[in-house]
Amino acid sequence: MRPPPLLWILRLVVRRPHWGASCPPEPADYLLPDLDGGPGPTVDGIPVAHTRPDAHGWAPAVLAGCRDPLPEGAPDLRGVWIVEHGRMRGMVQRIEQAGDRVVITVGSLVHDMRADGTLEGGVHDVDPNSGEIHVAADFTDGRLDLRPNGGRVMVSRRLDTADAEVMHWRYGPFRNRCRRLAGPPGGAGSA
Repeated sequence: MRPPPLLWILRLVVRRPHWGASCPPEPADYLLPDLDGGPGPTVDGIPVAHTRPDAHGWAPAVLAGCRDPLPEGAPDLRGVWIVEHGRMRGMVQRIEQAGDRVVITVGSLVHDMRADGTLEGGVHDVDPNSGEIHVAADFTDGRLDLRPNGGRVMVSRRLDTADAEVMHWRYGPFRNRCRRLAGPPGGAGSA
């Protein structure tokens, strides 16, 4: 039987998988394309991505080329973020968005979802400890909220009100402050 979501989060953080300083190597991962509805694939035409059990390194971008505009009130969380302060310090995540679709990638772990408030449109994947997860996602008051099994909000992300290059990420009881990276570390434009 799967532990309650808060217990699962605590176990994940206590075990703290190796995050190291691994960052997406592709410079294109750090660019924020225009979401103007222009030519390219649509969120409906791109297959839902999942974590591959045999994957290593950073998974390729899922929404590359998609230019569907974000819904009204959705925060623009796109980019590559590193946790600067908090329990998850050093963790790097790439967030892609187009339309109501959000893809959060940490290395080979891929969580692809629709922020439509339903479990059907949410994440159906694995957690870093290889268990199944089902998570509903929605945009609420300028945040992306995630609700495991459709229950209460356990994870949220929002931009800082004073600095759009800073994201606040609450993961269970842990609060983390992230900074958006401009490029791969050591490369041109890196922060």
